[in-house]
Amino acid sequence: MKYPIRAKLLIVIAAIFVFANMSAYAGNLDGKTFSGTTGIMGKKSSEKDEIMFENGKFTSSGCAEYGFGSGTYVTTIVGDKTHFTADIYSEKTGRIAWVGTISGDDLNATYLWYKKGKDVKPKQIKWFKGAIN
Repeated sequence: MKYPIRAKLLIVIAAIFVFANMSAYAGNLDGKTFSGTTGIMGKKSSEKDEIMFENGKFTSSGCAEYGFGSGTYVTTIVGDKTHFTADIYSEKTGRIAWVGTISGDDLNATYLWYKKGKDVKPKQIKWFKGAIN
């Protein structure tokens, strides 16, 4: 599998959080829920998912089905876009790192599943595209 373009994209998005002159904080998306579709990067959608922000926590209903809990999210606002990151964990299957952008009522995200004990290379890279409920 090749990840160079995707890896570069994730580095750029991460750099936005690290180097932006805006403060990063949690909670400003609380009460928002986005419904949409998800799939393996480079492929058509294969599943539906619902992303929820509540009490400073990020939850993916699709990931919850596989034992992943809620995780703290952090946001950075750049212009009219809100960028967020969140890590969610499962005792049995590992960690999923989410990176996304909300523009208007639309959420676009990429997420990487790292199998438990193997945090170097992601087992899967997936995308999510949805709109606010």
